[in-house]
This record gives sequence, structure tokens and C-alpha cells, in this order.
Amino acid sequence: CSVRAKRGGALTGPNPTDRGKAGTKYHVVASTDGIPLGVVPSAANVHHTRLSPYLLRLAQVVCAAIGRLYADAAYDSADNRDLCLRDGIQPYIRQVGEPHGSGLGTVRCVVEHDCAWLLANKRLDRRQDRLGRIVLALLTAACIFIIANRISAF
Repeated sequence: CSVRAKRGGALTGPNPTDRGKAGTKYHVVASTDGIPLGVVPSAANVHHTRLSPYLLRLAQVVCAAIGRLYADAAYDSADNRDLCLRDGIQPYIRQVGEPHGSGLGTVRCVVEHDCAWLLANKRLDRRQDRLGRIVLALLTAACIFIIANRISAF
């Protein structure tokens, strides 16, 4: 998900979807039941495929075994598919140019819910902090609160 960064700072860049205004992207790795396994902030103009190996390693550190990886077309590259296959993970990544309706929408809604829960924290919704480490700390704390709320239901 993309957020506006009015004051600029670290991890900001021109957002291609917001007329080039400064922004930040939050990349979320989630399990199929909606638990956020990790989150990484980046500048809005950084391509998703650059962060895929880092996100995959982050998910592998938290999760014991990953059988399938679902991702949208922004993460589509031969290197990402090879990385998944090398680790024994079946990649379900929508290819660029493939029509919508590939079935990933039913799985993608889990990540969309996680993004909505993260952005419910207003300090993350409109980024006011200039330091990248503060943003990462706030994102990590928000993930911890989401997990704590999910666990307290049991």
C-alpha cells in the first residue's frame, strides 16, 4: 500500500500513482489466515521485484514452512520465480499481461485487510516522520498489535 509523505525524509520517492508527489510504500507479507509475517517500507518509486528476496527471507524467518507464495503482477520476474522454486516454494505470481481474474483475488484480500489494519494507525496513514527507522519501528509495532488482537480472540 502507498502512503503520502508530505515532509519527505528517508524512504520517500516520487509516487507514480499520485502525480509524482513524495510517498512511501509498505510491503506486507501475510499468512493465509491474515497474520502479518513482516512488513518493509520503501520509497514509492522502488520496484516491487527488488524487495521480493528480502520479503521472502523475512517470511521464512518467521514461518517454519512455506508451501505456496501468492503475489500480484508487480512481483513477477524470472528471478523471483527461480528463488521460490530453489527454496521449495510453489510460486503463484500473476504474470504481467495475464488477464485479471486469475483467482489470486480471493487470496489477495487477506493482504488488503492487513494493509487496512496497518493504515488504521493514523501515524502510518499520513507519514509525518522523516526517519526511516522510526517508520519501520511503527510498522513493526502495528504488526505486533494486529497479532496480539488476533491471539486475544482465542
